Amino acid sequence: MAGYILALDQGTTSSRAIIYDDQARPIKISQKPTTLLTPKLGYVEQDAMQIWHTQISCAHDAINQAGLLATDISSLAITNQRETIVIWDKRTGNPLAPAIVWQDRRSDAWCQQMQQQRVAKQDMTMQQYVQSITGLRLDPYFSASKIIWMLDNHPNLKDRAQRGEVAVGTIDSWLMFKLTGGEHVIDITNASRTLMYDINKLEWSNELLSKFGINKNILPKVLPSDGDFGKTKKGLFAKQIPIQAVLGDQQAALFGQGCISTGMAKNTYGTGCFMLMNIGSEVQLSQHQLLTTVGWQRRVDTAALRTNPMEHPSLSKLVKSGQRILTPAKREVTYALEGGVFMAGAIVQWLRDNLGLFNKSEDVERLAKEVASSEEVVLVPAFTGLGAPYWRSDITASISGMSRGTTKAHIARAALESIAFQTYDVLSAMQKDSPSPLTELRVDGGAANNNLLMQFQSDMLGVPVLRPKDTEITAKGVALLAGITAGLYDETTIDDSWDLDHSFEPMMSADEREAHLDKWHKAITKTLQ
Repeated sequence: MAGYILALDQGTTSSRAIIYDDQARPIKISQKPTTLLTPKLGYVEQDAMQIWHTQISCAHDAINQAGLLATDISSLAITNQRETIVIWDKRTGNPLAPAIVWQDRRSDAWCQQMQQQRVAKQDMTMQQYVQSITGLRLDPYFSASKIIWMLDNHPNLKDRAQRGEVAVGTIDSWLMFKLTGGEHVIDITNASRTLMYDINKLEWSNELLSKFGINKNILPKVLPSDGDFGKTKKGLFAKQIPIQAVLGDQQAALFGQGCISTGMAKNTYGTGCFMLMNIGSEVQLSQHQLLTTVGWQRRVDTAALRTNPMEHPSLSKLVKSGQRILTPAKREVTYALEGGVFMAGAIVQWLRDNLGLFNKSEDVERLAKEVASSEEVVLVPAFTGLGAPYWRSDITASISGMSRGTTKAHIARAALESIAFQTYDVLSAMQKDSPSPLTELRVDGGAANNNLLMQFQSDMLGVPVLRPKDTEITAKGVALLAGITAGLYDETTIDDSWDLDHSFEPMMSADEREAHLDKWHKAITKTLQ
């Protein structure tokens, strides 16, 4: 079946559109930067209309540059930065305030206040209560506190919300409203990041909405990841293109990496660093400061099973991992454990833009290689607090262990090492929660192309780090799901389209590895005091 998938990948610092052919190969990409605004300490905002304009411009550019017509596009897919919130006028479709980005910390005081409360009826702290419903933590990272701040701090918004005149949504929801001309919907993976969605009942939590003072009428309708999200409105393209897959960026990367069996994990090295492990079809709450999130909710093609499921690698993986395969009329939920590191690639940007250590981000590897070791230098990159497994929004970044002989190369190497150290801490917590030992880690994102970092990562984890040839795995993941939904691909495409570029094997001695980790954890302990 001939056809193409148009994947929209709306990230924190850019909007992209990628065209995939009928073999799930990327044939053209268009990318435009977006602006992050920091009007106050702890504030991180974006212009929602800039997000929309850059994203639709990329979509048209990608189609044109590929020499295609809109009539050649079988399906449209969306993946997006999660937790970022937009509030807009339902009638005009215009934003009513700047979008509040996932990195924003302005609602920290509200979160701290909520954490002090107890839920007497359940004999739980509010933190435990929220985790039991959403799998998440009371942290400014998630969407609910951002919405509450918007309603409390923008004149008339709360009254207009009471009257049902405004709409709120994550970036996927905002883009779909603009693409369709009015559909107010959200994918389940993005809904599961809002701190308002019950991942057990698979619906908005009336209990939490009541405690938070948020009216359900401003929230979008939740749909499965491969649901019917509508079609693009007339005039936007030469034909109305169906939107047939939506996934939050980290879930899309998990799917694109082929991690569809329980125990498989991936790490995305983007602005932040996000490790997800597939834990199957049952909710499992973390006991070690990680998050439980919806990986995806989708139909599985059972026609293949009626012949011989073991001839279909992806389906046989599901069978072997104990996940149920249901009829096309039903959709199965896959859950994941997640550990989020707030600063990864953003550390390299800081070295480039704030310290001026190099001109291009890719130059950091060359600079770091000028020294054989970071020596005693340790960078704790808590520029926006620390994420998993520490969850400390109140601390700041630091560089320690410097001497008179410290150079910018030592700092560059320590910066790369800090990314690997943070990932090690997340994986350590994940291994305590998961009954399945990690045997490999699949990686993607911009910093995954840094060989020095990937080798150090493998050395710290003690397992192979596998980098695919296509590291734009986020867009590919949602494109795969859209292609399967549209009938352009089948389940085998998930495995068949994953090609290994390089396997980084652990090479460091146990003593050297422990010395590195000891140095890191001493610096972390000092920072947390």
